[in-house]
Amino acid sequence: MRLNTKLIVICLSGMLAACGGSSNSSTPAITPAVEVQKPVALLSGEALRAEVERFRSSNNLPAVSVTIVNQDKVENVVTGTRQVNGSQSLQSTDLFQLGSLTKAATATMIGRLVEKKKLRWDSTIAEIFPAWRTQIRPEYLNVTVEQFLRHRSGLPREVNDSTIEKALPLLTGDLLADRRSVAILILQDAPEYAPNSKFVYSNIGYALAGLMAEVAGGDSYENLMQKEVFTPLNIKGRFGFPEDVGINNNIGHTLVAGNWKVTPPVVDPRYAFFINAAGGMNLNLTDYGVFLREHLRGLQGQSNYLSQANFTLMHTPIDNYGLGWGITNVKGLGNISTHSGTELTYYASNRVIPSKNVALAIACNCYDTDTISKLDNFTDSLLRPLLPQQ
Repeated sequence: MRLNTKLIVICLSGMLAACGGSSNSSTPAITPAVEVQKPVALLSGEALRAEVERFRSSNNLPAVSVTIVNQDKVENVVTGTRQVNGSQSLQSTDLFQLGSLTKAATATMIGRLVEKKKLRWDSTIAEIFPAWRTQIRPEYLNVTVEQFLRHRSGLPREVNDSTIEKALPLLTGDLLADRRSVAILILQDAPEYAPNSKFVYSNIGYALAGLMAEVAGGDSYENLMQKEVFTPLNIKGRFGFPEDVGINNNIGHTLVAGNWKVTPPVVDPRYAFFINAAGGMNLNLTDYGVFLREHLRGLQGQSNYLSQANFTLMHTPIDNYGLGWGITNVKGLGNISTHSGTELTYYASNRVIPSKNVALAIACNCYDTDTISKLDNFTDSLLRPLLPQQ
């Protein structure tokens, strides 16, 4: 498993200059309700579709989907084909593998469990898994849900191959039990750093937060996501890859010798079942826009889905990271929440700008390092009208 996600905590490809810092303390300062500024016109309708198609065709990409949430309206455009040089056009209902955009959705699901008093942000490993007290390193016993979600757990980015090899003989096919067996092995290794002492991006940490949710919620992570995120928001999500559906859906690509090639999922199947909470979610970008819209509503105190306090917590940074969101402060716009994700055959990224009541997401059924830079630059160009006029 090599999620290889890219966290955007920089000044958005140079477009958004004058980034500010964030507190390095262990407790974030929760900011008050977002003050929404006067709306600014962004591209929409045929003008947006034409601009997305111009970008896609000029860069010879298989397909691109863009969703803009502007003043509570969700608009999606898609261009291109499911398969490079194929005849089936991409549909607005087609799924994308969203990689680490899953992380904010995982934190949102956990927020629902917190509000139902099934879990706390400061619930610890020792509380949720008391039997592990004698099975894992003591340094991990007091790591909290929030610290896992903020990448402050002491864990490395990925599981090493030797741990995967040790886990294989223990796997039984019982999803929840197998995840716990892998977790115990991981937590028997010494932390890479003292928990809660600094930020180190960790997909394993999100897997552990998902495990804690499974115990608190009494169900699998995937079922909890269905019950607490997908169904309440009336969106259709799943886990794995769009290709798993097996008929009339999206297909991932990589660049080989300058040409896009259909590429099967490259995630290590021995590990994929463990890591869904970090990067396994599939959605079409219209539905993902509904998710982003709920966060905008929540930050303004206009959502019945979660409390404003919990939405605000998720978008409040320590070391430039919230709960599933990289966060940067931009002069004239305030805090912007962003993330990107890839499982190496798809790419997706987002921007959430609460002060403008605007969010944007982009996805391609392709992955290449130069291409994702172009996708990010294009995303920022669509948001340029939001910048204060000089």
